[in-house]
Amino acid sequence: MLLPLLLLPWAWGALAASPPVPPASVTLRLLQIYVFHNASSMDMEGMALLGDLETHSMDCSTCKIRFRQPWAQQGLTPKQWQDLELLIQRSLSDFILKVNRGAQQQGMGYPFVIQGSLGCELHPNGTSRRFYDAGVNGEDFISFDADTGKWVARQGDNVAALYARDLLNRDKGAASVIQFLLRTCVNELKSFVQHGKESLERQERPVAVVFARAPPQAGTPAPLLLVCRVTGFYPRPIRVAWLQDGEEVVAGWWLNSSGILPNADLTYQLRSSLAVGPGDQHSYACRVEHSSLGGQSLLIPWEQTRRWGLGLVVGITLGVVTIAAVAVVLWWSRRRGYQDVGPGESSP
Repeated sequence: MLLPLLLLPWAWGALAASPPVPPASVTLRLLQIYVFHNASSMDMEGMALLGDLETHSMDCSTCKIRFRQPWAQQGLTPKQWQDLELLIQRSLSDFILKVNRGAQQQGMGYPFVIQGSLGCELHPNGTSRRFYDAGVNGEDFISFDADTGKWVARQGDNVAALYARDLLNRDKGAASVIQFLLRTCVNELKSFVQHGKESLERQERPVAVVFARAPPQAGTPAPLLLVCRVTGFYPRPIRVAWLQDGEEVVAGWWLNSSGILPNADLTYQLRSSLAVGPGDQHSYACRVEHSSLGGQSLLIPWEQTRRWGLGLVVGITLGVVTIAAVAVVLWWSRRRGYQDVGPGESSP
């Protein structure tokens, strides 16, 4: 398969001194997507991710490696990057031929999508995990066992997966190359972390607001939905919780979260909602914990953003009308007093 070719820079740097272990778990992952429209048309896109930071990308229209970070070109000379691009271009044709041949033999219909994920994960205690997984049409297909050097079918009853497993396991040379590349992955991950230290340590503080959504129909006893919207934070890990009278609300059907979603400026956002019963008199607040806050947390009470109820609006309206009426009466009385004073008389 073509995916290991993107790891060749790791092999070139394998003999370099091992950098120190990062202070937190981090993953170096290579992702590729192949869309086979028919036997003569295919699109390919690939990217490299350090944690959640995109470092490199490629598409088959030009087969040029794009550097998504200013430090992403470090580690190889321009000539080595060009050699890598050329190697990928040459291997892509052979890869397409083998996939189409296998698809015809197994009776696979077009279009179909092949996805690959290859890389390693390093933990602060020095342990690591290496992986190489491939899927077809969004479902697990086969994976490579880095310890045994064997391909494994992820679906034991899938004839196509068993066929691909047996075909790949017959290529002993390719399996040895993949094992070597995965062994060197950890050292290259450490090197990438050093080069991209400033980008990885970037901190963006979250901005949070709390608001309430009324029931869908007025007068129904449906619960009120409190929403805590948190956005603009980086890095990705964050914790958002709801407090009821100062105590954290336990998980249940009344809690819901959008999950962490990306923003266009490479920060993240999240929405957490809490269902509150009609007439609930408890106090609620949204608490946000993030590394950019320096050990502190954001606490946003719902009371500060609670909508005015109908009774409060009516009361304020009546109060304003009353004050206005009193002001008009005083003004009119004062005006009549001035009008009743004759020439040469003093006002009472």
